[in-house]
Amino acid sequence: MRGPRGGVVTPAQQPAGACGIAAFLRAGRQPRAKRLVVCAGDSITRGQSSANWVDILQRRLASGGYQFVNAGIDGDPAWNVLRRIDDVVRCQPDAVTLQVGSNDVAATAGTWQEKMYRRQQHLPRAPGLGWYTECVDEILTSLQSQTSARIAVLDIPMIGEDLSSEINRRVDSYNQALRRVAAAHAAHYLPLHDRLASLLPSPHNPPPYRGRFGPMLRASLSHHILHRSWDRISASNGLVALIDHIHLNDRAAALTADLVADFITGA
Repeated sequence: MRGPRGGVVTPAQQPAGACGIAAFLRAGRQPRAKRLVVCAGDSITRGQSSANWVDILQRRLASGGYQFVNAGIDGDPAWNVLRRIDDVVRCQPDAVTLQVGSNDVAATAGTWQEKMYRRQQHLPRAPGLGWYTECVDEILTSLQSQTSARIAVLDIPMIGEDLSSEINRRVDSYNQALRRVAAAHAAHYLPLHDRLASLLPSPHNPPPYRGRFGPMLRASLSHHILHRSWDRISASNGLVALIDHIHLNDRAAALTADLVADFITGA
């Protein structure tokens, strides 16, 4: 499926559990659904490589007439979400959550990370804070001009659990810019970063984030092949909220679901 901006959504990219966007656009709203919520973002929203907070919401709120569409795709920076935002618009949702930025920050961590993201995500320019802000601004403009949805922006979680690290100082700067863009659009701003940081004990001496993909691959294999819980994998890696320095464990996903549930139910 190709949206007018050129974004491609294929069934293979869609997560199990909550309806994927391609499946929704084929089938439409469920007859019992009173409120449709589209959750757009990257792998943290998709929930294939970590605990799935969108599925948690589907299980919690389906009986109340809520239907969820998972529009998260692994590896997406904000530009890629922008390219497929027309598919979100086509759903004509009642509410939209936007969670994107971890890949934008990670792509600036070093030369090889930038090259990899530009190659794999087909980015037309070097990633950076200014471009990220422009893309989020365009995403919110499209949603506000073409839908009547209530919109919430989740800020970027920490990358690694050392909050004083250089990469997390960069996360902080991206979140400051994200907060300004959300305010300019009068979108709800959900402080996911601070909620997750509140899970960390003091003192906390986590292993450092090194920008490698080995921990992600090992965590995924451990969960999907050995059937270990995300919380168990997280603990075995010396982490509290994250499983591989990027993705959420069960406890962190439940907290994310709490935050989003408060927004969509008006609490």
